[in-house]
Amino acid sequence: MNYLLTATIFLAEGATEPVGVPPWIPVVIGIILLLVFLWGLNRNNIPQGEPAHADDHHDAGHSDAHAHHEPEAHIESVAERSTAVPIAEAVAPDDLKIIEGIGPKIEGILHEAGIFTFAALAAASVDHLEQIVREDAGIRVAFPDTWPEQARLAASGEWTALETLQDELKGGRRA
Repeated sequence: MNYLLTATIFLAEGATEPVGVPPWIPVVIGIILLLVFLWGLNRNNIPQGEPAHADDHHDAGHSDAHAHHEPEAHIESVAERSTAVPIAEAVAPDDLKIIEGIGPKIEGILHEAGIFTFAALAAASVDHLEQIVREDAGIRVAFPDTWPEQARLAASGEWTALETLQDELKGGRRA
């Protein structure tokens, strides 16, 4: 048995190679990852043109049944536009942050949607408010379930009833 061990030591003495990863492999992997990262950053910047053959194909043998029609441009002056749109800010906006669950950001979103007063908030449905806050603005933590009810109390000036209701709520939801 000692002969086998001795033979292995003498024969393997000059032929052994170091065990491990060659130093060029991490460098190549790093370069590949860098190239993939740079490609990901720039892939949306590649200009997308129309196919070159689209106009030739369209004109070759097609009837005028689906011809392009340019819509007539209607240019409206600023004076016409300002008289055509009712001004929502003519009524002094209420402080919608009084409603439990509405902060400055959601108040701004409601203002952009045209809701400036407690009466307008009370008239809005919960589904419409959810669409404004969750789908349009992308805020998932807001729960407008009680906002119309709170706004009705605020619009009618029932501040004591509003405070009592808000004591039962947590973040605009029933606790």
